[in-house]
Amino acid sequence: MQSDIAYFIDQPEYILKYSKLALASGLLTEPWDTRVLISQSRGYFQRGQFKEFFATANMAVLKAERSNLSNYRVSALVERAYASYMIGDNNKANTDLNLAIKYLDLLPNNFDKAIILERFSTVNARLGHIELAKNYQHLAIDIYRESNSSHFLSISYYNLGRIYQEIEDWKQASQLMLQSYHWALESKNKLNQAFSLSRLSEFQNNLGKYELAKKYLNDAIIAADASTSERVKIHVRKNMANILCKNNELQACKTLLLETISFAKSYNMQLDQVELMHILAETYYLLGSFEQAYLTLKAANNVASQ
Repeated sequence: MQSDIAYFIDQPEYILKYSKLALASGLLTEPWDTRVLISQSRGYFQRGQFKEFFATANMAVLKAERSNLSNYRVSALVERAYASYMIGDNNKANTDLNLAIKYLDLLPNNFDKAIILERFSTVNARLGHIELAKNYQHLAIDIYRESNSSHFLSISYYNLGRIYQEIEDWKQASQLMLQSYHWALESKNKLNQAFSLSRLSEFQNNLGKYELAKKYLNDAIIAADASTSERVKIHVRKNMANILCKNNELQACKTLLLETISFAKSYNMQLDQVELMHILAETYYLLGSFEQAYLTLKAANNVASQ
């Protein structure tokens, strides 16, 4: 249960800590064993450890199949599909999604199904199945409306906005992110506020509204720093750095990147650290600091190989 809570508040270190402790206890029943494996796989996803993500999701699928746990089986299949996509195996991802949908449609429209629908819609959107992703994301929203869950309505509108991001409909994506932010304010959830504002900023920048984009991101950083999530602190600063760099504010971009790389290193966010270092290397290059660009790229490769 602690691992599940850590997932909802975006704390991957605690997801992994509590799931490993639970699995090592030897006290879990088959349903709980599968549930913990699903939770652990999501922790690896949030850490950007995609091989571990796949391996753990695969264990969850096998465990659910042996125990004939239909609810957990569909959840595990969706996680394995997402993991397959992240490691570049789209065929395997589509196979798992096609199997998952057969079980998914049989589940009652309750809160557990809505949680699965979030992930199911996200994977379909990444694979280009946009209309399918929209339909199931709207179903999740309907379920959350029935339970009047402002926290999860914020998440659901956020994910729907991301679906429109996939087809670069920045206007519609922005409107949905505003709804996500509204529900995050309603639930007083700083984490959701930060994520919604950050994406809203990104979409506004794509619409050519640079000053508004910066305002939303400044607000996102304030919300992120008031949250308990290390990951969102990195996410919003990375987005701010990207916007600064794209708009040729290179010195400000460099300063923020150095700060954010330090954050990522201290929180063991290796994938984010490498991505940020690549952006920093490009920034050094644009500033004419070619030796610094080379050394930064070399350091990024060393981090990636660890």
